Amino acid sequence: MTEQPISIKTELLADIERNWTALNAALDRLTETQLTTIQDAQGWTVKDHVIHMMRWERSVVYFLQRQPRHLGLGVEETLYLKGSDDSINAAIFQQTSSLALSDALLQFRETHQQLLGLLKPLTDADLQKRYREFLPDEPGDGGGPPAINVIIGNTAHHFAEHLGCIEALVSKLA
Repeated sequence: MTEQPISIKTELLADIERNWTALNAALDRLTETQLTTIQDAQGWTVKDHVIHMMRWERSVVYFLQRQPRHLGLGVEETLYLKGSDDSINAAIFQQTSSLALSDALLQFRETHQQLLGLLKPLTDADLQKRYREFLPDEPGDGGGPPAINVIIGNTAHHFAEHLGCIEALVSKLA
């Protein structure tokens, strides 16, 4: 069964909340050792997955504030515009690998609250505005996807994707 696309704010907020809650429930069950020592094939720990999600969600915060997303990701503009997601993710990983677990979790939760605050005043019509209406100076063809797609792809869907990765990673230790 395929998911129906989300097109209105109430559905967006419900999907974000559902996936955020599931992700945090899983994180809360883990020990510090599970969060910081088990590594996947790329060398990422659960903490690294948390930081990765935080940076991409922060890029949406910047997007909604009409600031370049590369600033939210903490990467060079050229890398963001011309690099692959894998190269962007590698740069984030390199920059943040020494971040303390407590700081990573705090930043993750603060960024999420900031995003929710920015979503609060938006209307369904705002969420249907095209990417280019938020960031007109970024190169590319056409208007880009609706804002709602940018938001959900970097929140609810991203949380669900990484929850699966985290569960698989932690199951290695079980």
